[in-house]
Order: sequence, then C-alpha cells, then structure tokens
Amino acid sequence: MDMQIALGQHLVTGFQGPVITDEFIRNICQSKIGNVILFENNVVDQTQLKAMCEQITALVLRETGYPPMITIDQEGGAVSRLKEDATIFPSAMAVAATGNVENARIVGRITGEELRAMGVNFNLAPVMDVNSNPNNPVIGVRSYGDDPSQVAKYGIAMAQGLAESGILSSLKHFPGHGDTAVDSHLGLPCVDKSLDELLTCELAPFQAAIDAGVPAVMTTHILFPQLEPDGVPATMSRRILTDLLKRRMGVQGLVISDCMMMGAIAQYYGTVEGSIAALRAGVDLVFVSHDSS
Repeated sequence: MDMQIALGQHLVTGFQGPVITDEFIRNICQSKIGNVILFENNVVDQTQLKAMCEQITALVLRETGYPPMITIDQEGGAVSRLKEDATIFPSAMAVAATGNVENARIVGRITGEELRAMGVNFNLAPVMDVNSNPNNPVIGVRSYGDDPSQVAKYGIAMAQGLAESGILSSLKHFPGHGDTAVDSHLGLPCVDKSLDELLTCELAPFQAAIDAGVPAVMTTHILFPQLEPDGVPATMSRRILTDLLKRRMGVQGLVISDCMMMGAIAQYYGTVEGSIAALRAGVDLVFVSHDSS
C-alpha cells in the first residue's frame, strides 16, 4: 500500500454543510484521507444524505482504492444527527427507564437499518459512560444510568442491534466521562481515581462490552493522573490505550479518538501534535472532524 494512502486510512475528517465542498474534495485527493464524519449540518433529509454518501464513497474509493468508513453520532435523544424523516429515538437514559433491555436492541437495529439505507456504515454509539456525577455537563441523559451493570447491559444490547443491521458501533468515552464536571469540548477534565476504583465503576461497562465483541472503542480527552502521570489525556496516553485497553482489557477492534479539535486537545496541546501523540499511543482512527486541512 502506498504510504500516503496507508496514513490516510488512519484519518477521519468532515466538512460544513449539505454539499461536498471543494476543500473536502481537494484534501481527499491530495492527502488520501480515507474516512468521513457527518454532523447535523451535513444532513437535509434521507434522500440528500443517501446521495451525498454515494458521492463520498465514490470519491474516496477512486482516490484510495478503499471504501470509506462514513461515521455519524446517532445516539438518540439530544445527540441525533438525522432529520425528522428518520426515526429519532429517545435518549439512552429514557430507554433504560423502560426496564426492558430488548428495547435497546430494537433501537440499535432500527437505527442501523435506517443508517445503512442512507449510506452510513459506522454509528459512534453507544455511550458506555456511567452517569455517576450529577454535575456532569455533557453526559447526563446520554448515559444508560448510574449503575455500571445496567449501563453494560443496555449498551451491549444497542451495539448488538446495530450489528444485526450491518452497522459498526463504538463504545464511548473510554476510560469514562461520567464523573466529570467539565465538558471536554471546552476544557480539560480530570478524574483522579485509582485503577481499582475505575475497574469497579467506569471501566466495568467497557470490559463487559469488549468481552461481548463490540468492534470499536472511542477514547476521551480527560486526564487520569493515577493512570497516566505524564499529564496527558487518555487519547494521548500509551499507558491507557495500549497497556490498559489493548493488553489488559483485551480489545481486539478499532481504537478511535474523539475529535482532536475539541478544546481539551486544541487549547492545551494542539490538534496536530495531539493527533500524532494519539497515533503513537495506540489510536487507530484519528478524528479531525471539522476541518480537513
């Protein structure tokens, strides 16, 4: 494989608006970026999304020789990128409140069927964070609850439903974004817990889902000083991603980053430097979601 194409397979990027931009096309052609993320501003309706995904697939396939992973955050509830002509399910917490794990599988299966029909092949869900901090500004109802075993059961069921529809899924946000009072989109949170403490709460749902064969894990931009004493967030930590996630917890699938343009990385480390560090730490797919240049 050509070195530039090989590097491009590790990158995920996006563009603004419902029409593929000249800048996006230029960057795919020049940098051979192999994968794409879509946001709400990229979507008008099902017909437009399907046509756009076909264009993206043809472009990336022509330039790299490989079909792209086309990713989207379709969790349900507040984090839903599709429009009203698609099925928008309630939040993870609302699904868990039904008391029926099968409902999470149904959500995953129907969501996956609709995404596949529109050309999207990778859903950046389910959220496996345990909502253990009531002051958390970013997780809240995106979590299946404050009990690790409940989060594990419902999250695995959603991932299995997505798999039944032929859609990849990703656990997020490893090692856990539930016990923070800072939004990593804006700042740099810190979770000062020991490995033993994390194993009983934050890491428990991830371990259960890894054991169940969920195909990908998304990292989080949070400091875990008792796991990584060098002052870098989990996304940039080889101790956390390679030693803990890959070797100890046994993940066999993809390790993907959260967006490297978020404040926790861009403000404190720089997107380029952070992306290089993430790859060195063990990330397989680096997301630079809003600017492919």
